[in-house]
Amino acid sequence: MNSLVRLVVILLLAALPAAADTIVLKSGRRLQAWNVQERGERYYYETPEGEVSLRKDQVERIERDDARPDWGRAAVSLADLPALDDADVLRVVAGGQVDSALLAKLEGEAARGDEAARLRAAAALALVGRLHLEQGRRDPAAESFRRALTFAPNHPGLLLMLAVAEIERQRYAAAQEALRPLFSNKDYAFHAYRLQGFLYYATEEMDRALAAWKQALALKPDPALAAELKAIEQEARAAEDLAQRASGRFVLRYEGSERGSERLAGGILRALDGMYDQFGSAFNYLPREPIIVLLYPDERFYELTGMPPEVHGLYDGKIRVPVAGLSSLTPSLEQVLRHELVHAFVFHKTRGRARHWLQEGLAQYYAGQRPQVSGDVFRPLFEPRDGSALPRIEAAFGNAGSIFAAYAASWLVVDVLMRRYGRGDMERLLDALERGESTEQALRSAFRLTLVDLDRLVYDSLR
Repeated sequence: MNSLVRLVVILLLAALPAAADTIVLKSGRRLQAWNVQERGERYYYETPEGEVSLRKDQVERIERDDARPDWGRAAVSLADLPALDDADVLRVVAGGQVDSALLAKLEGEAARGDEAARLRAAAALALVGRLHLEQGRRDPAAESFRRALTFAPNHPGLLLMLAVAEIERQRYAAAQEALRPLFSNKDYAFHAYRLQGFLYYATEEMDRALAAWKQALALKPDPALAAELKAIEQEARAAEDLAQRASGRFVLRYEGSERGSERLAGGILRALDGMYDQFGSAFNYLPREPIIVLLYPDERFYELTGMPPEVHGLYDGKIRVPVAGLSSLTPSLEQVLRHELVHAFVFHKTRGRARHWLQEGLAQYYAGQRPQVSGDVFRPLFEPRDGSALPRIEAAFGNAGSIFAAYAASWLVVDVLMRRYGRGDMERLLDALERGESTEQALRSAFRLTLVDLDRLVYDSLR
């Protein structure tokens, strides 16, 4: 996960999904963790309190999963909402299911009852909303928080949860409205300004984003946010002189003083609009907010992103492409734009839950970028052995010596699935990931495949 995408995760208070893992200790204890990394003789992982490490000899195994860690749900506190420990309130969401009849009973009592009854209904609806968020059901989550606020008006925890739900729905104006009462609340203002900064950053209002994050840091020191702020300030300086064009679906920023830049920008915007229609149909999904596209005319792309020269595009919440020396849309640039736009669609449709192999496989598939490498390069990743090939592909992305094999293997897996099952089942896979299912569960839901079945299918196609 690069720094800008990690910033998005931080600013969403962990309500947007991040890859979660389970560390199984030799003692039998199971720890949920985020971003587990192996360094020397220890495993390092992240918690809300910061980075923690364990000796390798304490660990039995690491179970990789796509689900959000439990601690992420606690990042937005509802602890000061009364009645959360009421027996009836807790039964409303017992077992991960909503008891609609009991919820209706509590709401009915609140409508004609006293303050205590209203607080019970608000607490029950808050738990229902949080459950919907965990299950990827963003619209019902927002509706639940709004109903809760009718019984506990202007409760800061509910307003913050509503803002998170609206951000997940890409309804940024509604999120801003929910945040507005929190700026004067000393206990919630830091979180409100931090989220507001993300909202402005996502819509390319850089000055406002920087002002909001600086206000957050003035209220409370936050080393992670402070470090990321420095990178965003550099990006803002690079964007100061960029011209802008918009189509309703895209906001395109480019160097307007360059010769031929207007013609290039116009060609890119027309091409992107055509791709948007195609991918909207392919993924049965349309982003609710315009996608930001930044064209860099010189080395600033590589300076800002830290990407090596062989990388010709990046999606990190915004599409970033170097266009030095170009005055019109070329086939290779169009292919790069298609690749990055697929990343944007898949990221938003799955709420970031698609693993690296699936993201890159789909991006190459829809961009027509069949890897030109020998099968011998990536065949070892699929040879029968203990465990699935998918984690091996994921690991290969992190190794400079095997990255070409990782890209080729990712394309092959997606190509095999698309040829055998088709676009409809692939869409179901993405829907399952969006609901919070793990990769293995989603493969079963969409294709009726186990990880072993998928390995065998791909390996047979190689033969």
